[in-house]
Amino acid sequence: MHPDEWNKSDILDFELFSPVNPFDRGHEGLDEVLDVVESVDEELRPGKISFERGRKPKYSRQLMHESLPEFQFMEHTSIFLNCARVPDAYFDIHGSTNDEGSRFSLTLRIIPFAWCREPGKEEERAARLVSLVRTLASRLPLSYGLAHSDTDCLLDTDPENPGPSVPPQVERMHWLNVYGPRMVEALGRERVLSTPALLVEELPHGAVLVLTRPTPVDFASEQARLAQARALVHLRPDLNPEDVLSTLHRRSLAFTPIPIQFHPDVADILLQEVDFQGLFQRRQMVERYNAYHPPAVSEWLPVSQQPWPDVPDVQAAIDLYEGTYAEQLLALMHTQVPSVMDRSPESLPGIDWNCWRSSFSQEKRSRVIPALGAYLGMLLVYELKGRWVPRRNLDEAAVVVGDRAWLPFLRARYCLQSRDAPLDFSLTQLFREAQRLRG
Repeated sequence: MHPDEWNKSDILDFELFSPVNPFDRGHEGLDEVLDVVESVDEELRPGKISFERGRKPKYSRQLMHESLPEFQFMEHTSIFLNCARVPDAYFDIHGSTNDEGSRFSLTLRIIPFAWCREPGKEEERAARLVSLVRTLASRLPLSYGLAHSDTDCLLDTDPENPGPSVPPQVERMHWLNVYGPRMVEALGRERVLSTPALLVEELPHGAVLVLTRPTPVDFASEQARLAQARALVHLRPDLNPEDVLSTLHRRSLAFTPIPIQFHPDVADILLQEVDFQGLFQRRQMVERYNAYHPPAVSEWLPVSQQPWPDVPDVQAAIDLYEGTYAEQLLALMHTQVPSVMDRSPESLPGIDWNCWRSSFSQEKRSRVIPALGAYLGMLLVYELKGRWVPRRNLDEAAVVVGDRAWLPFLRARYCLQSRDAPLDFSLTQLFREAQRLRG
């Protein structure tokens, strides 16, 4: 499996911090920041400005100047700029000045991380990020900075206590590191400048740039982990080299693909769950779900045992199922599962997964069960050429396909009977079983 298939959710996180707030100088400071932002790779230059309520007009200096008051609230100035050619990448720029002092941060989040791996462009794109550090450092003093895999950083961070944006000491080593003059003096300038790394460069105002590898793309490789460990232990001789390397190796496991061998009837549901949970738990979840096998489908009867309709008007009952109950499911899930509007089997895994992730009250469950059952039954009728056998008791209502009578409403009730029941009793599995056996 290619790393980008395994690691779909990662982000390149690029952050620079300064103790000087350029926005204190109004439009002059704004221009200084925009000069820096516009110096990046053409793909990452601002393309749109993000305002409240979702408004995203095209980026221009004039509009930025006109809109400066909209970016300001009390002592804070916050600007969000979407990158021009990488749609999900953006700049998050923030400055504030209060009684505690001034702060400024420039964050570039490149989504997806795979952008860094485009063949033939890895080194050029990495060099432009290094250039961005130099450009900002030439205008503002830097107190701290980093560029690295966001997921790798979070794997080494307590989510309940992430710590300050600018740590008091060097806690970990990234692909790109910037240490401000306070950190450099605390570590010892001579020690910092002798760090065993690919690049160690003094920046204006006393900061130092440390680069561990030519590009960020192989941050979890053995070579990169050794480089990170050597540099960190050099700066922090109080750390145990073996412990540091062991920790880095454990983090690398999260980025090492393992084969996905999910049961085919529920694979689409499980893939959504694995992607939803993100890379942190992906390896453990794949191992767990590779061993998962759903219970056999039991909501069916031989046609010979299926009771005849006992409703006063068969067509009226079918119209109720398809025209009222099934339509309720469309109204309920058309936002989360747009394919439900196509009334196709491809929508079933999304429906099952959303039921799995949802918490229904008893009252809502009583409304959702008929909607799920009717929708499933409708697919059995129109996709597999089945026929309805309505019953007063919905659990007994069936769709006959071939020599079996399937019980979609009963399946729907089982599907919502507990937290994990939408996986154990998925609509997807029943439909696929009926599809296989219809001959």
